[in-house]
Amino acid sequence: MGNYVLGMISTLLIAIITVTYASKIKFDLAHILCFTLLMLGCIPIKISNLIMIFGGVLITHHQDQGKNQWLRYTLFVMYAFVTTWILQVILNFYGSQFASWINYNNYLGTFVCQSVVLLIQLGVIYLFRDSLEILALSPSNKKKGAEVVAIIILAVYLVYGSTFDNDYNNWWISIYVVGLILFWSYVRALALLETKRELAELRNFELKNLENYANDMEEAYQKLRRFRHDYLNILLSLDQAIKSGNLGLIRQTYDKVLAPSKAKINMDYYDFGKLNHIKTSAIKSILYNKFSYATHEGIKLEIEIIDDVKIQRTKLLDAVRIISILLDNAIEAALESNTPKLLVAYIKDANTERVIIENSIALERVELAPIFKEGYTSKSGDRGQGLATVKRLISHYPNVVLNTSSHDYKFTQELILSKEE
Repeated sequence: MGNYVLGMISTLLIAIITVTYASKIKFDLAHILCFTLLMLGCIPIKISNLIMIFGGVLITHHQDQGKNQWLRYTLFVMYAFVTTWILQVILNFYGSQFASWINYNNYLGTFVCQSVVLLIQLGVIYLFRDSLEILALSPSNKKKGAEVVAIIILAVYLVYGSTFDNDYNNWWISIYVVGLILFWSYVRALALLETKRELAELRNFELKNLENYANDMEEAYQKLRRFRHDYLNILLSLDQAIKSGNLGLIRQTYDKVLAPSKAKINMDYYDFGKLNHIKTSAIKSILYNKFSYATHEGIKLEIEIIDDVKIQRTKLLDAVRIISILLDNAIEAALESNTPKLLVAYIKDANTERVIIENSIALERVELAPIFKEGYTSKSGDRGQGLATVKRLISHYPNVVLNTSSHDYKFTQELILSKEE
């Protein structure tokens, strides 16, 4: 009985660690205790596996305060428990063939088997971390269908596994092994398809915004030509007034002709012209889209880009996500301030590149600690992914650092990209 309880408790710990590692949900002591009590309560119950799944979903949902959908909690918990149980069956079957003591019938065998299961679980999640990251960040509705399929696959394993009463043979164990490999391959394939879809959407977005950018630059050029033509006429008018020596005529010419011409040029167009320094078209497209929206909403925009910019030190999709989230947050915060302002600067030297995004805020300063927590967002619904997502993305790049500061009714993000050694 003691060895059985040891196996149950260690299985629970493996499952909790797996859920935490896969979902980024951290369990506190109270919720771990709830899991433990649930596990102990399930020992004499025949359908304990189903109860553990159901109870585990409720506990995980409560721990995460319902920040995700029930479907995702179900998938995380089912994956953690079902794959752990499958790996235990496989190790118990083949371990006994390798050495008589490598099974769950003794304390040493249980410890060895559970240690191997934990290493496999963590190793698989580490191996597929990029795929999990892609699926976690994806806003696609198709992802829900994929999650349902994954849950059904795990449910089939759960139901069939509960009917054997530990009477396994080579045939069924082989099916389990192949099934696990196919399931992990399915997750990888989903991530690849999602990446392909995102790239296709990005290309369409890029083409649309670059076309708008080109049209705006053409319009600005035509306005500049007209202004140049008008200005020559204005100077001629002023020249005649000056030659006449009539101060009243000079003032009249200025008030009627020269002063109104100041309003003819929209300087935003010429700030947008600095985007010509952006040599990665996808980033140029994103910046044009965000800047256009900001100026349309009445934000005073300042762009400082004097060096050529080309994305080389991160993956393109990661760069697009990071820039989009930082600008979305900056624009939304600026709109809530009394005098909306947004500064975007790019500074380059021999060894580093710096991207600075500074915006006005409604408060004198923002408390920085909570905004980096997983799941935190100041936006309603699911509109904001927050700085926790940005930190997760840049954590893949040891040469990229994000510095955040807030003071004097300003919020500043400085993204530093160093040359890899």
